[in-house]
Amino acid sequence: MKKVFTLFLILFVFAIHTSAQEKNLDSVIDGIQKKYEQINNFQAFFTQESEVKALDKVQKAQGEVWFKKPGKMRWNYDTPNKDQIVSDGKTLWFYDQDEEQVIETPLAQVSETQSTTTLLSGLGNIKKLFNASFAEPGEINPNGGYLVDLVPKGDEEYNKVTISVDKKDMMVNTIFLYDPFGNLTTVKLADIKTDTGVSDSLFDFKAPAGTEVVKPPSF
Repeated sequence: MKKVFTLFLILFVFAIHTSAQEKNLDSVIDGIQKKYEQINNFQAFFTQESEVKALDKVQKAQGEVWFKKPGKMRWNYDTPNKDQIVSDGKTLWFYDQDEEQVIETPLAQVSETQSTTTLLSGLGNIKKLFNASFAEPGEINPNGGYLVDLVPKGDEEYNKVTISVDKKDMMVNTIFLYDPFGNLTTVKLADIKTDTGVSDSLFDFKAPAGTEVVKPPSF
């Protein structure tokens, strides 16, 4: 579940009645797009909960994440395992501590579908990749922010993404991903810091000794 979620986020990285003081949908989408296009890098702490209906359980994880243009990112999981998901802009690595295995894939190979870029990396065009609408009131807690549903225009692992956006700075603080099986993954970002001078060396991945490296065939 964790790997499926993160892969979609990489490819991704996210109808209420508004008053006269609220922005309309186009203004909100344009504001999000502009914000992430202007940011060179950012970091945050994250918590992740995945509701797996088939197992009747909730899987929880947390850690820290960094993004940097172009196409660089690192997810360091602290709990329940010390897993890592890293991209240096050319290669993507999924490190699974329990399995002592890393899956290594060229980023270009992952990026052949239309939702190739992630919102959080400030790449791609939201309006071209998704059908957007305001979420229904009360569907999920928006924490006082704009709540926007994004439905991929192509075939993706998730059939809908809902993002909660801070009204003050237009940063995404919560991401809700719904898959075709009725499962929901929620990722909350906290203590977000932008343009702090993140070093490129952070995105260099070194497999721990004894780790099996798996390279999937081209597709």
